[in-house]
Amino acid sequence: MYTDASTAPNTEAAALPATDRVYAALRSAIRAGHVSPWDRLTEKSVALEFSVSRTPVRESIARLVAEGLLEKHTDGFGLVLPSPDVLGGLYEARLALELQGIRRVAHGPSEYDTAILDALWWQWEQLRAEPPEPAPHMVALDEAFHCRVLEAAGEPALVSVLIHVNDRIRALRMYGYMTSDRLALAADQHLTVLGLLAQRDYAAAEAAMTEHITSSRHAALARALHRKPVHGFADTVPAPMYTH
Repeated sequence: MYTDASTAPNTEAAALPATDRVYAALRSAIRAGHVSPWDRLTEKSVALEFSVSRTPVRESIARLVAEGLLEKHTDGFGLVLPSPDVLGGLYEARLALELQGIRRVAHGPSEYDTAILDALWWQWEQLRAEPPEPAPHMVALDEAFHCRVLEAAGEPALVSVLIHVNDRIRALRMYGYMTSDRLALAADQHLTVLGLLAQRDYAAAEAAMTEHITSSRHAALARALHRKPVHGFADTVPAPMYTH
């Protein structure tokens, strides 16, 4: 359940202490969507999966709880699905991070990395012209877009923080969130932001980014208020496309 072609430990990982190895594999599986919001992890089941004692499992789970990725339930540990209030705060943090990237270029001596912006333009223009079927991996594509735009602004430290925020939101977004309408809207809004950045109309780019993230927030909040199990996604979600 917790290992596959994308999350199986390599030779170097296999040489790690048991706690680090289990922690890395579980965290990778969570980020890749292989643990659904309705799965429950127990010390016994994880220990059997990795052929280790319960001690490294207990320590690994404790680290994931401290990171805000897992929480304790009566029948084991499950993914943390943010409450509407927490989700709203996470989206506020996300917006602040992304607007800071735009302002850094608008009010500083640096320029956007146009190679990154051009690559994103062609990627999302193609997605708009030939939209794929909605699938959980589109959430990873969306996250990658925002991380790459922030990277193009020369803000690697903020990218790291944005990745952490995305980790807290992803479990909710990937289950039933990316519909055809959401995908079409995201493509239009992404291209609008990129076009304004290319024109160096940074005030309009800020407004467009704010509108985009606000619409995403509203959709995610609606999802948080009407959670229903969606089976079959956990086996098909690839690893996040932007990682450190």
